[in-house]
Amino acid sequence: MNFTQEIQEKAAALSEVEFDYTTTSDFTSAKNLNDDCNAIVMEATVIYLEIKNIDILLKTGKRLAARVYKLYYNALKRICQETGGHLNCYSPHGFLMIYPKSKYDMTYVVDVAMKTADLISVGLKDSLEKHAHNSFALGVDNGNILGTKTANDIDNNQIAWFGNAIEKAIVISKLCQRPFFVGISGTVFHHLDESLQKTTKRILGIKKEVDMWTRVSYQFENVKKHMYQTNFHRSFTEDSK
Repeated sequence: MNFTQEIQEKAAALSEVEFDYTTTSDFTSAKNLNDDCNAIVMEATVIYLEIKNIDILLKTGKRLAARVYKLYYNALKRICQETGGHLNCYSPHGFLMIYPKSKYDMTYVVDVAMKTADLISVGLKDSLEKHAHNSFALGVDNGNILGTKTANDIDNNQIAWFGNAIEKAIVISKLCQRPFFVGISGTVFHHLDESLQKTTKRILGIKKEVDMWTRVSYQFENVKKHMYQTNFHRSFTEDSK
């Protein structure tokens, strides 16, 4: 049997077999996956970070684009380690930060997204802008996602993830522009604690309650929906004071 016949036979087998999955909130369950039709499924809140200027960086050179990608990667990897998320290198343009709903509520994940935006836009500004304009955005949504293994190890970077929540988070991130680094779906917004919906701001010397989010209409799968974006900052350093 030559390799093309082997590919054809494997494809024929995969096209007929029942797709098996395990519902879990534990990423280590991925160690039981293999090259066959199997997966893990979980309800999660996902953050998709898009690096908006990779295409422009590539015109200068592949090494520059890769350097900027690694700057983001190392920052997000450490953030996920600290906050309980799982980082997935989704594409050369972006990353997924995944938080199982059974462990983390939506308010917690949005707080992480806002603090991540602050760290990158302020804390990493000098390091990133040595090489390029700092251009990124984060989209957040919640829903069931499915992950299937794409390599022979248990690193969740090697899991391909699927789900409407991911696709919606990607669309939302594409719609956000500086200074609105963070956008969230309507589902996520309506599950936020009030502490992350409103804040107080001094206007003409008087403290007033103001909305932290601006509602924007957009199309997802040819359906009109609402997303919410913010330019308010939160900081990881607040937690350590």
